[in-house]
Amino acid sequence: MALPLGFTPLEVRTYLILTLCWVSIVVVNLLEQPYARSLIHCETPVSTEEGSAFSGSKYCGNRLYVIDMGTHVSGKGQSLENVGRILITLFVSGFADYGRKRAALLGQFLITLSTALFAVAMFLPQGLAIPTYILAQGLQGMSGIGILDQIVTGDVALILNDGVGVYSRKGIVSAFLMVILVPIIVYVQYAEITDFTWVWTGIVSLNTFAMVLVFFFFPETLHKKSEKEEEDLKKKPTSIAGVALDEMKTFRTIVKTHPYVGYRLAEDFLVKLADCSAIGMPFMMAQFQFSQFHALVFQFIPQLVGGVLLGGLVASLCRAHGTRKVWQNCFFFHRSTSIMNAFLMPVTIFGIPYPLLGGLMHLPLSGFPALLQAVEIRLVGQETNAKYQAMAQLMGFISGAITSWLYSAIFFGEATSYARIVAPYAVSAMFMATNILPFWLTTGPMQLAECDKLDQEALAEMKKKEEEEKAQADKEAETAEGTNEASSPLKPEAEPETEPLLEKSEEVNVAPKTEEEKKED
Repeated sequence: MALPLGFTPLEVRTYLILTLCWVSIVVVNLLEQPYARSLIHCETPVSTEEGSAFSGSKYCGNRLYVIDMGTHVSGKGQSLENVGRILITLFVSGFADYGRKRAALLGQFLITLSTALFAVAMFLPQGLAIPTYILAQGLQGMSGIGILDQIVTGDVALILNDGVGVYSRKGIVSAFLMVILVPIIVYVQYAEITDFTWVWTGIVSLNTFAMVLVFFFFPETLHKKSEKEEEDLKKKPTSIAGVALDEMKTFRTIVKTHPYVGYRLAEDFLVKLADCSAIGMPFMMAQFQFSQFHALVFQFIPQLVGGVLLGGLVASLCRAHGTRKVWQNCFFFHRSTSIMNAFLMPVTIFGIPYPLLGGLMHLPLSGFPALLQAVEIRLVGQETNAKYQAMAQLMGFISGAITSWLYSAIFFGEATSYARIVAPYAVSAMFMATNILPFWLTTGPMQLAECDKLDQEALAEMKKKEEEEKAQADKEAETAEGTNEASSPLKPEAEPETEPLLEKSEEVNVAPKTEEEKKED
């Protein structure tokens, strides 16, 4: 029996199960902040009067205090989650070399344990509930399912020899699961619930079901190694510390020898330190009285729509004005407006909160990351790209561990003075400003030189295409001319000369003269 959309049994038993696992992580991430607020206790009772503001906790009626403390708790949890990601990034690829199934089982077990701890936290007193919540986030980060999902999908693509088809079908299933589960979470945000019993019951059940699927149906996708490969694998370190140390040595060698990678990682680290998105929703809720649902919608919907509608704008501008010029303008526009926006965050213009206007301001840059990736793969090189991506991801986790804690610690939901309100965004602006100099002195010249090469190659390709089109047109014209000559009517043949023949004919038909006629002549 053929499966729909061209799926194979191997795909159903491998990355479809892992997709279910990591989608559950996405769902939990969307619930983390509302759930953290529901755990906050205070002495202010919850108001039951009609029209009273939703505080976010059934144990505390002080809305701003709940937002503030919930942000601090969630920030600490996200920080520990990123620490877990750092550890698993260094370990999971080496561990998966001994078997994909065992890595998947370990990762899904940690996710299931994490969701169980989240569920247990709501029944504990605040002194135990908050540490349990933070520990649960750390375990979720250590699952490594996201990385393993990429590894297994690559295995399946190689086994089936159909990379394009495999990744296309995987994208369809991921989108399908998100369409089903995300609206449920959005509804939870909209309903403003404080009792998450049934929510966590469903999530724990979903993850338990996924772990059963991994245990009974997940096949081993790691190709069978030769005896030499097995011997080499036995020589590698098997402990977490050994695998991590071996990976770090490789990273250190690349950073020291490659002319671009080290500088780029340092610059990117400063950019990521400026990311204060962890306090985006709490800031909107505290300063502009948004509900958690409206804060979610206004933060993510414009980015989603803008990415779809304006994603190709940068590429079009590059073709029209040159990649170097567009690159420079995009870079300095992003940096300058980010610094300016930081000090306008509490402002309302024509009744519109400035955070929304600042987000809309950056929508035309939606296609710039794609241009950055196109340039970077040329600078990094294909042979180094895998390790570079791992290092970039690792730097993202390190910066995420810092920023999640830092900005949530600086954020104060009950702040009233301008300086105290913008304090976390001012710190973000400082990191953003310090990023400009490394770009100007180190990575910028290399990136811009590569932009020039892209323009030259595009120009050469365009000229080549024009020449090919011209040659094709000339060939078609010659062919058409030859066809016309061959199909034209034949020229009339020259008529034979008839006069001499007539004279000759007349001579032949005249009778000879008699003797009398001769004498008369």
